[in-house]
Amino acid sequence: MRANLLAILVSALSLRVRAHGGIWNYSIAGTWQPGYFPYYPAEGQSSIQRHWADFRPIYDVSSPYLVCNNPGSNAEKYADIPAGGEIKAYYPGWPHDIGAIIVWMAYCGVQPDACFSFDGIGKHWFKIRQVGLEDGTIRNGQWALKELLTSNYTWTTTIPTSLHEGAYLIRHEIIALHVPYTPEFYPECAHLYVSGSGQEKPSEQYLVDITGVWKANDPSLNLTIYEEPTASKTQWVIPGPPVWRGSVA
Repeated sequence: MRANLLAILVSALSLRVRAHGGIWNYSIAGTWQPGYFPYYPAEGQSSIQRHWADFRPIYDVSSPYLVCNNPGSNAEKYADIPAGGEIKAYYPGWPHDIGAIIVWMAYCGVQPDACFSFDGIGKHWFKIRQVGLEDGTIRNGQWALKELLTSNYTWTTTIPTSLHEGAYLIRHEIIALHVPYTPEFYPECAHLYVSGSGQEKPSEQYLVDITGVWKANDPSLNLTIYEEPTASKTQWVIPGPPVWRGSVA
C-alpha cells in the first residue's frame, strides 16, 4: 500500500514538473547552490532561493506575487559572486517553446544579508539579460524558451562587471505565450552578494517596479500566436525598460 501511494505521489509530481516548471538549482560562479523545492516541506530546506509554493503561473500583472512568486518569503542564506561572475539556473524541465526569459536584479543594501529584510516591492528592479524572439516567426521561430529546451533546461547569465558591490536579489522570469491572450509569468528570486571594485548602479531609466512593469493590454502580451497576422510576424517587442549592462571595458 505504501509503495503504491509513493508511486502515485511521484507520478503526480512528475506531471506537475512536465506541466510547467521553475528553477530548482543554481551554479553561482561555479559553486552549486540548491534551490527551494516546492511541494516539499519547508522545514529542513536551506537555500539561496526565496520560497515558492507550486508550478502554477501568475496571471495578475499587479500581484505582489509577481515579484518573487507565491509566497516569495525569504531565503535562508545568500551566495557570493564577483561582478562579472556567471550564474547558471537549472530547471527540472519545461514543456513550452514560445516565450521570453528575462533576468532582473534589485539592490537590497550594503550588508551581505540585506536582502533578508527587503520585500522587493518598489522601483528597484533592472534587467541584466533578456531574450525573446531571436529569429523566424512568432508561431514557429527561435524563442528564448526553445533555447532553454535545447540547452538542457539551463539558463546562463553574467553579472555586469561594473556593478556596485552589495546585496542583490536576482530574479529569473519566464513569460510563456502559448495560451491565447493569457500570458503566463513564472518568476523565482535568489539572494546574492556581489563583490568587486565596480562603482556603477543603474540610472532611473532602467529601474522599474515589477508590479507595474507589465500591462495586460500590451500588444506583446495580449495576443494569440496561432492566428494571423500575428503568427507570421517576425518581430516581438520585449516590454519593459532596456537592459542595463554597465560600462563596457
